[in-house]
Amino acid sequence: MTIRLSLAAPLAAASLAMLATGCGQGQTDGSTVVTGDDGQVSESAPYTPRVVKENWPEKVPTRGLAKGMVLPLEQYMVSYAEEIAVQQARDNAEIACMRRYGFTHWRTEDRGTSPPPADNASNMPRRYGLSDLAEAKKYGHHLPGQDRGSAPVPGQDTSEANTVLLGENKGEDITSFKGRSLPEGGCMGEVGRTVGNLDMDLVERLNGESFERSQQTPAVKDAMARWASCMKDRGYQVEMVWDTTKVVEDLGETASEEGIKIATAEVECKQETDLIKIWFYEETKIQKQIIADNQKALSGAQGRQEKTLGEAAGVNKAAAR
Repeated sequence: MTIRLSLAAPLAAASLAMLATGCGQGQTDGSTVVTGDDGQVSESAPYTPRVVKENWPEKVPTRGLAKGMVLPLEQYMVSYAEEIAVQQARDNAEIACMRRYGFTHWRTEDRGTSPPPADNASNMPRRYGLSDLAEAKKYGHHLPGQDRGSAPVPGQDTSEANTVLLGENKGEDITSFKGRSLPEGGCMGEVGRTVGNLDMDLVERLNGESFERSQQTPAVKDAMARWASCMKDRGYQVEMVWDTTKVVEDLGETASEEGIKIATAEVECKQETDLIKIWFYEETKIQKQIIADNQKALSGAQGRQEKTLGEAAGVNKAAAR
């Protein structure tokens, strides 16, 4: 039997984590939480933002066909730990601001509970599709691990809290709260001025550009054709390594027997044809040239990242005292 899979080119990589604010959501950290008649949250111990570090991605893949692979542009990328550190600082700044206006037990959601599969935007473990045979045999095209998520904190989503948090009420700007002036944009406006944003746009754009260009190189096209031939010998009529989501959707199960077979074949054929090794080599050459062509802009963005990370470290250190 031959299975024909519909394929489409994927995005090169996605941002690892959204720098969304806590906005009054979180999860208890072991202290007793009580919601009073006034809607305020009290607890038996002081609260600081909690970072969960379970199942965080490795900085460099240590398994599979992508083991040890690091692309040149990764030196300009932000790691997952750095993203979390900046978000933690934003949470600390948010809590400090809300406490000034009487929300003394303001809480934010736990951070690090939904780690991505890769440490940065290169998405190296799956940049060239599945690369770990052991994972493919166990999970198929699905990602291992589960999203722990965060639960809302009771008693915080009130009109007064939102007014202080956002500096507005029903679309109207509010400049004071109970006789005290509010920062422009409320506490979230203050957070943005206290802790800047990480500058990832340029490096992520160049990362996508190198990925697209690498697919057009003769060496990768030849290796891809040999990989497709290997897959055909195993009963799968494909031309590219993509559209794994479509494969899973067509199967209709989380990790069906057929899905495991397809995933296993994909990685084994990559191993037989050296597809990932060749692809990585070709893209490395492209990225080195891209860095040379954009050195000044990349260095500038890196400097702004370091400034933001320094600001975040200062806020977190002060909050820990």
